[in-house]
Amino acid sequence: MSETQIPAYVDTRKVFLQHEELTGTVSLQSLPRFKESLANDQGIVEIALYFSVNDSKQRIIKGSISAQVEVACQRCLEPLAIYLKDDINLALLEEESAAASLDPKLDPWICSEFKLLLTEVVDEQLILCMPIVNYHETEDCLEQLEYKRVELSTNSSSQASLKESPFSVLKNLKSKI
Repeated sequence: MSETQIPAYVDTRKVFLQHEELTGTVSLQSLPRFKESLANDQGIVEIALYFSVNDSKQRIIKGSISAQVEVACQRCLEPLAIYLKDDINLALLEEESAAASLDPKLDPWICSEFKLLLTEVVDEQLILCMPIVNYHETEDCLEQLEYKRVELSTNSSSQASLKESPFSVLKNLKSKI
């Protein structure tokens, strides 16, 4: 993919009629919402977008997005490199009410102006493709935290050493009623 920066915005009256194709990069500094979920703002997002009009006269944005970013591991809080990749299938709509009749394969993007901010589209798509939980796959961060797994043995001496439940008193009260 080329190293050229994609424009900050496009004119929706022009790009769809001319079936434009944009490929390039966006810096993480220009994606404020996505940047909040990262360990640092170093990295580049690669984008390929194709603008077209389908047979139903809907304005369609198709493409792909990928990024190599660092997030905080949710076990040890150390940086963790992850690779994000997602396909973009959007229909540009002027009103939210038009989303009800949209093809289920397309996601709506509401834009009532002639100016479509591409950084907002990229920002939203990256947030949507983030994993829910990020952590190191290996046990390294668990060892670093000196986390030890406790195994309960099933022998009778260990069961006898367990304390009596504080709720056992309630069982006696229930039987008196």
